[in-house]
Amino acid sequence: MIIYTDGACSQNGKTNSKGGYGVVVCDDNGKLIDAYGHWETNTTNNIQELKAVLYAMIQYGNDPRSIPIVYTDSSYVHQTFTKWMYGWANNGWRKSDKKIPENLDLIQAYYNLVKKGYRIDLRKVAGHSGIKGNELADMIATGKTDPINLKKGVDMNG
Repeated sequence: MIIYTDGACSQNGKTNSKGGYGVVVCDDNGKLIDAYGHWETNTTNNIQELKAVLYAMIQYGNDPRSIPIVYTDSSYVHQTFTKWMYGWANNGWRKSDKKIPENLDLIQAYYNLVKKGYRIDLRKVAGHSGIKGNELADMIATGKTDPINLKKGVDMNG
């Protein structure tokens, strides 16, 4: 299984911000099998990026027979979930500067799933580089495409 995630936010971090995330799920051959989007106000792009990957982990990361490949275009999310959170956890959920990491509730939710045995293979992909699955996840996150209207079986390779 191959999953593309993306998050977006207009008026990032401001009271009137509007953001969302998109998740595009493909079979091993790159054919679209599902898509999901969620939108909210008073958010940030990083929150939405984290929520997208967390959604993928919750929905698809609990099958020990198959570990899905999940692509994010967020360096922050990739570094947080593959490296930083382990050090923070070992340091009482403090960064090296002794400050509490931003978005700790989402990070701890992901960490707790890992501790329960949930697994994804999280990889970094370049954003806005023509990768169909990533572009579609971005269109869902920004509200330009409704995932309900997507045709299943479309080739997302490329």
